[in-house]
Amino acid sequence: MEDTVKLDRIWLCSVVFLDIIQYSRQSLKLQTAWKRRFNTYLAEAIKECPENDRVILDTGDGAAVCFLGDPEMAMFCALRLVGAVTGERTTEAKPLAVRTGINLGSVKLVKDINGNINAVGDGINVGQRVMSFAAENQILVSRSFYEVASSLSENYAALFRYEGVRQDKHVREHTVYELHPGESSRVAAETELIKSAIFTDAQTAGVETHLAAIVGPIASRLLRTATKSATTAEEVFQALLSYIPSKTEQEEFLAHCRKIAAGSGDTTVTHVWEPAALERAQQELAPFMGPMARLLVERAARKTRTRDALYKLLAEEIPSPEDRKQFLREFS
Repeated sequence: MEDTVKLDRIWLCSVVFLDIIQYSRQSLKLQTAWKRRFNTYLAEAIKECPENDRVILDTGDGAAVCFLGDPEMAMFCALRLVGAVTGERTTEAKPLAVRTGINLGSVKLVKDINGNINAVGDGINVGQRVMSFAAENQILVSRSFYEVASSLSENYAALFRYEGVRQDKHVREHTVYELHPGESSRVAAETELIKSAIFTDAQTAGVETHLAAIVGPIASRLLRTATKSATTAEEVFQALLSYIPSKTEQEEFLAHCRKIAAGSGDTTVTHVWEPAALERAQQELAPFMGPMARLLVERAARKTRTRDALYKLLAEEIPSPEDRKQFLREFS
C-alpha cells in the first residue's frame, strides 16, 4: 500500500493471520526454506487484490494481511494459500504446515519505527487469537467474519462449518467457524450482484458513499449483506449502524440515509461521464486518498459536469493543504 494512505482513521477490514507451525524449532536452513516458500504462496494468493486494498505485516513465523475491501479477497486468499501448503505433502521431503485465522474488525494503520505501514487494533488481535485455535492447515474464522461472508451468497455459506466457542488466555470467548474448500473454485468464479427493490441505484450509491466515508471500501459488501436480509430501508440502516463504532457518526449516517430514502438526499446523476475519464481521476487521486479514491470520484461525478469542477471537488477531500495544492497543480 502507498505511504500516502490516510493514517488518521479506523478501518473496518478483514484480517487473515497465518502462522507456520513449529517454525521456531527448525534449523536456520529449514526456516529459510520454509519462509521463502511461504512468501511465494502468499504472493500468489493475494495477486488478484489491488495493492492499495491491502496491508501485509511480516510476523517472522508467518504474516497478517489486512484486506480493506471485499471479504471474498480474504476468504479466497486463505483458501489458495492453505491449498498450496497442503500440496507440499506430496512434493517436499519436509513440508511446512500453517494455521490460519480470519477476522472482521477494526484496525488502525500506523507507521512503525522504520517508517513502514503497520496495523494495530482489535481486528488484528482477534485474528491472531482465532488463528491460535486452528489445527494444522485448518482455517478458522470469527463470528463477525462469518456473518458477513456467509450472507453474501448461499454458495459462500456452504463453505463454513460451526466449530464452537473457544476461550483464549485472557478468558475471552470466541465463536469460531471452519472455512473449508468445498466447491471454492466454482464459487470463486461466480460474480453475484445482490440487488433489492428497497433502493434505486442512485439511492444505493448514496448510502454506500456515506458508509464508505466511515468504514472504508468494505462498505459495498456490508450494504449488500444488510439489504439481503431486510424488507425496509430503515431495517437496512439499523443493520449498518452495528458496523459504526462512534455514536456521533451513527447519528449523522442515519440522518443522511433517511434523507436519501425520502428522496431529498443528493442522489441525482447530473452528467454521463466517460468511464476512462473517471478511471484516470481515480488513479490520480489514489496517491493522496488510497482505496477511498474510487468512491470519492463516483460521488464527485454525480455532482459535476466538467473536468475542472470534478477535480476541484476531489481536492476538497484531501485533508493536507500541501497535498491538495499538489493535486490541483498536477492534474487540474
